[in-house]
Amino acid sequence: MTVILALLCLAIAGRELYLAFDRKNAAVSGPALAELERRLTLATEGLAELRRDRDADAADRAAAAAAADQAEQRLGFAERRLDALADEVLDLRVHLGRRLDVAVAASLGAPPPDTVAGAFAAADPAARAALTRAFDRFALRHGLAAELVLPATEPGGDGMWHVRSYLTGRSPRALEAEFIELLGALNGDPDDAVRDLLAALRDAGPGGAQLGPFVVARTAEDFVAGVLPLAELTRDGGGDPVADPKDAAARLHRLAPARYRDLPTSPPDSEDRAEVPATRPAADHDIDAHPLDPGTVDA
Repeated sequence: MTVILALLCLAIAGRELYLAFDRKNAAVSGPALAELERRLTLATEGLAELRRDRDADAADRAAAAAAADQAEQRLGFAERRLDALADEVLDLRVHLGRRLDVAVAASLGAPPPDTVAGAFAAADPAARAALTRAFDRFALRHGLAAELVLPATEPGGDGMWHVRSYLTGRSPRALEAEFIELLGALNGDPDDAVRDLLAALRDAGPGGAQLGPFVVARTAEDFVAGVLPLAELTRDGGGDPVADPKDAAARLHRLAPARYRDLPTSPPDSEDRAEVPATRPAADHDIDAHPLDPGTVDA
């Protein structure tokens, strides 16, 4: 009996000890688990913040690279513009030197040189280089040399590329008579210089050209060439007839019939070109050897 009671007491004591140990573990494991969860949360938040910092740093580097590229492009543009301005200043100095030479000659009794206005305009960027070459060649064919070529502009803001120049070498009155005679050959077999000019204007879309009293206007509806009276040019006060091709075409159509010609808006076909031999005057070699400076025009 005593043994049984002793065993029973030992069993009860063991159970109490077990329960006490289990409660102790439970009390310890709850706060520890909460601490682990807190640390895990902090670590997750720290990782997310590091990722955000990494992404922000990558975005900053990309923005800095883009800004550097833009700065390099602006620097390149500024350098090109500076080079163009340097060329313009040089051209102006040369022009001023020539004008002073003329003034010296005039003070010694020499007659002043004749000067006429020139201009050409084109809406199609692809046609500008050909139009520049054709205009230069046409001017030289008629004995004119560029005294000053102004930089190309778009005065109307409508994409119409426009170049104005001042040329010397022939009197306006002599050019007027020469160009009236030229009108008679426009629908026949004109020389290469005027043929190239008309072809370039035909391909230029809306545009035009002026050389003294001679004016060509190209619009979607019209392609017309004419010779303005000198008195009308005088009334204009040195205006620009080709600044508005539509207005120029209407103005030419108001002239006397002997002073203008309507031209075909499409180029002649190959058969028509074959019937007319393209004879190249001997003077063309001199013209091609001394073109006007297109670099000044492109500035």
